[in-house]
Amino acid sequence: MQHRPKRRAAALTGAVALAAGLTAGAPANAQTPEGRAAEGLAALATSGSRLEIDAPAALETTPSIVPEREDFAFLGEPGDLVWLAGTTDGQTFPTLDASDADTDVTLALEKTGGPGEARLYTFEGAGFADPLASTADGGSFTLAAGTTTPVVLAVDEPGQYTLELIARGEGTAERSAPAAVTAAYRLTAEDVTAAEAQAIVVGDGASQDDGATGGAQAAASCEVVGDGHVDIGPRFVDGEWTVQLRDDRAAESVWRDLADTVVHVPDAARFPIPEGDYGFLGEPGREIYMLPQVQASGIVWPGWNTQDPSVIEAVPGSVDWNLTAVDGPGAFTLFLTGTFGGADILFDSADALPQTVAVPRNTHAHGNWTFSEAGIYRLSIEFTATTADGETVTDSAEIQLAVGDATDPSDACTGGGSGSGGDDDEDDEGGFLPTTGTGWLLWGLGAAALAVIVGAVIMAATRKRRTVEGTADSAAGGKAAGGPDAR
Repeated sequence: MQHRPKRRAAALTGAVALAAGLTAGAPANAQTPEGRAAEGLAALATSGSRLEIDAPAALETTPSIVPEREDFAFLGEPGDLVWLAGTTDGQTFPTLDASDADTDVTLALEKTGGPGEARLYTFEGAGFADPLASTADGGSFTLAAGTTTPVVLAVDEPGQYTLELIARGEGTAERSAPAAVTAAYRLTAEDVTAAEAQAIVVGDGASQDDGATGGAQAAASCEVVGDGHVDIGPRFVDGEWTVQLRDDRAAESVWRDLADTVVHVPDAARFPIPEGDYGFLGEPGREIYMLPQVQASGIVWPGWNTQDPSVIEAVPGSVDWNLTAVDGPGAFTLFLTGTFGGADILFDSADALPQTVAVPRNTHAHGNWTFSEAGIYRLSIEFTATTADGETVTDSAEIQLAVGDATDPSDACTGGGSGSGGDDDEDDEGGFLPTTGTGWLLWGLGAAALAVIVGAVIMAATRKRRTVEGTADSAAGGKAAGGPDAR
């Protein structure tokens, strides 16, 4: 077997959102040398100079569908059937557990029988699939001593399989490398249709009609954005005015459909309401969730953007950004921190909707997004503009957010595919940064700091607010959402 260069399995920090949909029957539990139940594929331990492996002999499988996402292309074409094996409870990932090993372990996957190929993968960063090993082209990867890595084992054809996971410990200056050990698995992938795979019962017996979806498609139906820079805005896609999210977490940006994206707001984004001009947020000292105007590591940094070349070319004036509805357990606001402090409110769900902000053409701006309670939020938005030809163009979408560590981003997802690339390359690399304490410094940075980080994006203009019935403005004055920023 030919081996590709060894890789170190990444610790799973951002893939929790994908775990709930990867459903398969629970394997029979084996016992590790210490008597603990083996969770998932294998438990590895060193005993003296020996490496030991404990694993279930048989794995149950669940049919699933390859999602339309670039990072899952190694499994096949979008819509292809695959069979996932080895989840421990139908809701979470199985693991490769080297917590009791005192040496790094190199792992490889081989097939001794079966009609198709098997692939082992994990997730990295904010939930991107990361292939580790395959029976099709070999390869090996390294599991660090003392770590546990969630993984998924998938096969691509129906039938019976026998697979082997081969583990080799690394030697040290004091001792030679221990002999390789092998875990053997049997599994059967039942022949089903794609429609039957979609209808598979998951979890506690909830069917797709109950709002649950099964398999890899459900797990990967939405891109979960937990940190890094993103912008929401319009552009022309195949001649159609379209509202999307621009994901700038990688070297090459990608525009994503909002229905296929969930913004995750972690507990690290909780801040106490300060004294001063922030009474609209609640009582001073009460904690709320905030995605700040100034970028903070470990927290997603969302902005808004009318800088797409197609918009600049076709639209001579400003773009109206409308907030038409807010669905969530608490209040939502979006406001700017002024250059001399204070709050400049753009949207406030406590007031009548719809609300409208005029965004100048060729603008890139950021503000403070706040949520008073944890849970699922859906912000219904609309971008409207008039082209140089006098045509009114408009499109609406929902921003989907999962607020709080205890909120599962998959519960916020209503989409079923991936982002669209358009002019930008779809490079889905990404990852989490360590969280740092920022506190209310984010709310009161001076003018010089804001100018460096955000640019000159705060302009005086008119904020238009309309009621649901379409009556006249309910506020006498207001602000525009930013100004030109050649980022």
